[in-house]
Amino acid sequence: MSTQDDVRRTLGEQADGIETARSLTFDDVRGRAHRIRRRRAGGVAAGVALVAAVVLPVALLGGAGGDRSGPDPATPSPSRAIDHSAGLPTLQDGVIIYPDGPRIPLQLDDGETATGFAPIGDRFAVTLRTRSGRDMAAVYDASGHRSELYQSTPFLAVGDKGNAVAWAAADGTVQLLVADGKGPRVIGKVVGDAAHAVAITGTCARGCDVLVDTVGHLLGTTWSVSGTGAVSKPAAALPSVDDASTDGALLAGLDRLMDDNIRGCGGVYDVRLNDFLWHQCGDVGGFSFSPDDSLVVSRKDGDGSGIQLRDSRSGTTVAELTGGGLITSYAWEDATHLLAVVVADDGSTSVQRIGTAGTETVLDGFHTDDPSLGVPVILPSQ
Repeated sequence: MSTQDDVRRTLGEQADGIETARSLTFDDVRGRAHRIRRRRAGGVAAGVALVAAVVLPVALLGGAGGDRSGPDPATPSPSRAIDHSAGLPTLQDGVIIYPDGPRIPLQLDDGETATGFAPIGDRFAVTLRTRSGRDMAAVYDASGHRSELYQSTPFLAVGDKGNAVAWAAADGTVQLLVADGKGPRVIGKVVGDAAHAVAITGTCARGCDVLVDTVGHLLGTTWSVSGTGAVSKPAAALPSVDDASTDGALLAGLDRLMDDNIRGCGGVYDVRLNDFLWHQCGDVGGFSFSPDDSLVVSRKDGDGSGIQLRDSRSGTTVAELTGGGLITSYAWEDATHLLAVVVADDGSTSVQRIGTAGTETVLDGFHTDDPSLGVPVILPSQ
């Protein structure tokens, strides 16, 4: 996965070289496109000092892959609640690390790799890549133990202020996990190839919807799946949605591709007004709303090296990061600042903080030989 475009675009490009009689899968494009993870706001904020602590290389923290000559750290009891005020966690070499809290080594079978995660209550939803190359999802307790694997494409959607996580299997089956529930439940199924959850809207205690994008030959199709299993399209004018505001009133995504069938056209769409608040064509996509929905992040450069923070309603750019390298994951630090993992051409990997006052390096010192095979630090799905 060598570029940093959004999922739909990279899968769409690959579709041109795949026989139409065969269903598209993530394996078809895994060697060409490194996805931008969809980030839903979970309401977690962390100061720069806390972020610096949380993303220290595992080797310096004595975690997996580091110097294990000293005693292993104690893991939390599954009966003891995790204090999420301990800061924004990261995933490093199969270990979830809180800056002022526990380090939680995840139970992984031989050959498995943890590729993404999201805290939910006292548990974690985690996406995995197995030795055989299959993408799966699992639910871990506070001690890093799991009980079952679930079919899933490598994406997690988070909503309801971090109290709900959803994922979708490649066949379109959608599962929803809520913080006060025992385990994930199947809520419905959508039609289309390489289904992946992108957002959760509403409050699940009263009824929430999971938005699921599927990949077409060129432009994808997004479906809304309710907690009762009803399936519909969220907006006819915006067929492919990247993200949604907390209440579902605003959608961000693409409505069409340009003549080159690579670059797209899209923006932020107001469901109540039944119209775009702003719209543009070019290297646009990979949208994600901030925790209070006032800002939205969007891709700036087609090669995955640039992102912009925009006012959700006007589209005005308020901050940007460009030219630093491949952006492999990002997460909102608060309503006005974004953290991004950036891999330079030489493999050096850093965490950058983007805000209206400019961009600064929060931490560096990581390195990866090939970001398409994995990076040493991953920010959580939101």
